[in-house]
Amino acid sequence: MKLTQLHLSALTSFSDLQKNFLFFQRNFSDKAHVPFIGANNRGFTIVELMIAVAMSGIVAAAIHSAYISQRRTSIAQEQVVEMQQNIRAGLDIMEHEIRMAGYDPNGSTPTPTITTASATQLIFTSFVPDDVDGIDDDNDGSSNEGDEVEIFGYDIFDTVPAGDGFTALRRQHKAISMAVAENIDAIEFWYTLANGTKTLAPTAAQLEEIRTVQVSIIARAGRADQDFTNTATYTPASGNAAWDINGATAGTGNPPNDNFRRRLLITTIQCRNMGL
Repeated sequence: MKLTQLHLSALTSFSDLQKNFLFFQRNFSDKAHVPFIGANNRGFTIVELMIAVAMSGIVAAAIHSAYISQRRTSIAQEQVVEMQQNIRAGLDIMEHEIRMAGYDPNGSTPTPTITTASATQLIFTSFVPDDVDGIDDDNDGSSNEGDEVEIFGYDIFDTVPAGDGFTALRRQHKAISMAVAENIDAIEFWYTLANGTKTLAPTAAQLEEIRTVQVSIIARAGRADQDFTNTATYTPASGNAAWDINGATAGTGNPPNDNFRRRLLITTIQCRNMGL
């Protein structure tokens, strides 16, 4: 009887011990207390790490490629905007003044007119009211006469320092020459006479017959882009021959083959005061 009671007591003690162990395992098995390492907590293998590194490299390469592509597009757009603003600023001034060629409300002497007209240069005179600059602009022996006939001209010239390959649109007014648009490679003036004839070289007798001037002008980006090669050719309004820009034989129309972007703009200006 005593043995049976002792045996039962031992079984009860073992059962309590097992319960306590299970309770301890359920409530204190986190890493902060007792680290239980199971089959699912082995970490990463070398193969898994290599796959992760490879995928990270692919993602980084894709991001870098997208950034470079976006950057190149941004540079190209900036250069195009710069050229458009530059060329339009110069043309706005030139258009306004060419329209005034021959303007003479007072019957001035000498009579305002176009004095020089070639494919690359245009010089004309126009009446300017309220001129009190102290300069005898019309060579009549009088200055500050209030109203004078003044000289205007446009062409392309080599900017300072000379020979650096950079040219600009030049505005000549009185004795002053100034660049009104930089990085201009070429310009063409194509004239339409009163009888509809078109010419690049009006004779002296035809100057009074000029009614419209069609201006073709090429603007160049201010900076070279090493990732871009310009292989385009540019033909002015006259259509006689593509412009030669790379310095080869004139009229060959060879492409620039350099790293500068360019834009060709053609506009027609009505000489509304000529022939009146």
